[in-house]
Amino acid sequence: MAISLRKTIPTSSNFYTTGGDQKVTLAGIQEINIHSKKDLIKVKKAKSKSSQDSEDSDEFDNLVVDLKKGTDEIRIRGWLEDDGTDTAWEKFWRLRAMCSRGGALKTFVLDSITFDSDTQEAFLEDITAIIKPDDTGALSSSMGSNIARINLEIIIFIGDER
Repeated sequence: MAISLRKTIPTSSNFYTTGGDQKVTLAGIQEINIHSKKDLIKVKKAKSKSSQDSEDSDEFDNLVVDLKKGTDEIRIRGWLEDDGTDTAWEKFWRLRAMCSRGGALKTFVLDSITFDSDTQEAFLEDITAIIKPDDTGALSSSMGSNIARINLEIIIFIGDER
């Protein structure tokens, strides 16, 4: 499954070496949780003692107003890996810059679906790196291609920039 995030980040930083228009591909996906939730207005109709006793029903008497107020959130857990171009460490800090820099991602590709300004935009809302120390060397030094080194969790929020 191919997942990639693309955004323009600052050209200089203390955290990464290359800025500008950047694309980071997540290769080692462990789990994707897609969560959609609507906020419904729930009107609970009260019953009097006499109407409660006279109606033979075990159903609640509720009315629902659906104003289509909802949210879509995508939570992805996986790995960042070293490749022939960048270390997982470098990729993490670029993703972090995509989160800290305001605005939507240029593109967010989730398998066969692309979120961008032509469809619906995606915002990198949250990013967490879990790094377990080992004896493979400094994170800033590449260990070769396709070596997973940083466990990652990101949260993408779907909407349109105002």
